[in-house]
Amino acid sequence: MAQNRTFFDTKLTELEDKVVRLANLTMRQTATAIEVLEKHDLELAQTVIDNDNELDDLELTINDEAILLIAKQQPVATDLRRLIVTMKSATDLERIADYATNIAKAVTRIEHVPYLHDIQPLKQMAEQLIDMLELATRAYRKGEVSRVRELNEMDRVIDEINLTVIKQYIGSLPAMTVGTNDVYEFSNIARYLERMGDHVTNFGEHLIFLEKGKHYDLNQ
Repeated sequence: MAQNRTFFDTKLTELEDKVVRLANLTMRQTATAIEVLEKHDLELAQTVIDNDNELDDLELTINDEAILLIAKQQPVATDLRRLIVTMKSATDLERIADYATNIAKAVTRIEHVPYLHDIQPLKQMAEQLIDMLELATRAYRKGEVSRVRELNEMDRVIDEINLTVIKQYIGSLPAMTVGTNDVYEFSNIARYLERMGDHVTNFGEHLIFLEKGKHYDLNQ
């Protein structure tokens, strides 16, 4: 029995380490995607797009190994919650990375360089998002679950910037003779960043579920 427990704990720790690795790769993808936006670096954009497969594969590995542990070890209570949180967290992180890839793809479709629109608000959203990811990852790694409630206010900042920047971009359309497609792409980038923030708050909610055993909505 003790041997089975040691095996389970070892495998679960390995899984949680993979989630942390996925979180770090997701932060790297996000930061690189914003660098692509800042520099309109199409070669770097392709790197972000190509790297997405690595994150997809890691998320699949985490979920497959978690399901296998559930099937073979039949964990209960806290152990089962840890495995569920592992899978849900991996899924949210992979979705964030997908949006980072979408940002890189959007940049490749922007036609006018230098840009016709101010990207500073997008950079502010991205910086806030990376801070959220760092906080959530640290909370997951160190068990600092109480801090994840800060994600709600941090995400609200992203939401507010998103609404402002969308209004600015759309409001510029009537006066424009060129670059209307760019407005669409910049608006998409803002929307991607807003959705990424929502997935980070989901990550935080999973950690609260792990500790409390019940669901909590950080966006209340």
